[in-house]
Amino acid sequence: MTYKISSDSYIYSFSKDNQPVLSVKSGDEVEFETMDCFSNQIQTPEDKLEFLDWDRINPATGPIYVGGAEPGDILKVTIKKIEIGDKGVVATGKDLG
Repeated sequence: MTYKISSDSYIYSFSKDNQPVLSVKSGDEVEFETMDCFSNQIQTPEDKLEFLDWDRINPATGPIYVGGAEPGDILKVTIKKIEIGDKGVVATGKDLG
């Protein structure tokens, strides 16, 4: 089975308390839509670093639950394709970049 997870489903930290947004079984395929490291807060050259919400940095899409996986298991993941967006962000500033 193939699934897709939208970038609307994200976390900013890993915790056993995070609820899975999807449950899969071994062999299923999942397409992850992701945000950039700034949670897509910078969209134009006019968007400035001083206006960023620094609590919204480095989002991760998910999490997912893999049926049958147990603590300590090693899961093999195959990345079949990566599609990049039409713009990128590089940040520079005092003590940054």
